[in-house]
Amino acid sequence: MDLRVIEYFLAVAEEGNISHAAERLHVSQPTVSRQLMDLEIELNKKLFERTNKKVILTEDGMQFRETANDILRLYEKAKSSFSEESELAGDLYIAAAEIESFSVLSEKIKQFHDLYPSVVFHIHSGNAEEILSRIDKGTADLGWIVRSSDTSRFEVHDMNINERWGILVRSDHPLSAYSCVSAEDIENEKLIIPENSRLRSDLREWIGTHQHIAAEYTLVKNAMILTAESDWVTICLETDRYIDRNLVFIPLEPVHTSSVSLIWKKRTVYPAHVRKFLEFLDIQILN
Repeated sequence: MDLRVIEYFLAVAEEGNISHAAERLHVSQPTVSRQLMDLEIELNKKLFERTNKKVILTEDGMQFRETANDILRLYEKAKSSFSEESELAGDLYIAAAEIESFSVLSEKIKQFHDLYPSVVFHIHSGNAEEILSRIDKGTADLGWIVRSSDTSRFEVHDMNINERWGILVRSDHPLSAYSCVSAEDIENEKLIIPENSRLRSDLREWIGTHQHIAAEYTLVKNAMILTAESDWVTICLETDRYIDRNLVFIPLEPVHTSSVSLIWKKRTVYPAHVRKFLEFLDIQILN
């Protein structure tokens, strides 16, 4: 298996049609078909269901698509690190939670890019489990998270930032006039809560086990949309800067916070541009 075959596979998966993928790749349709059949033989898996007009990924195909994307990302990272010359250059991959304090990191990213314009940042949004998985697999260099998962196998730098928990409701919701809310205030509400298992456990201790959980979310943006379209209450980290005028954030009482950390993989030799960015953040890594 080589990278060209992986690119063929991903193009067909995206187009849903071998001929269209071949046109995009500027190769012949029989070449793409043959390479895909050889790939299925090599993996001993059926990756596509084929019809006269389109191809559809099988379950094995969907699993391999995730692996194929990871392979290409790792290749691009390796290529950029080896192509660095006298000027600091390369691709820097950051997996980040959708939290208010990302603005702190955003400012640092902007300042660093102003100094080193050949360093390109790639930002991926995700929940804590997904971020840790990306760091573990090497498809992200750094992670920006709230401490809601086991980080013992990673290097962790406490950013001395605490994110505040609260609820998100529509501006016409009765709770919107509150300055803060207690567990008793929301005991009869339909709740939208984070899917993260540790956060969910912590919240259950605060709200109790008898509350009505209507939905769970991984990223807050979709929860915000659901909140705006219903009278449900979302429990989330503070989002004042990014919500529209139809939604209101109200902090919890007593105050609940989560600390923010920057994480990276232990015992990894990072290329110069990643090390330089960590130094720019006043963080030293040992390797």
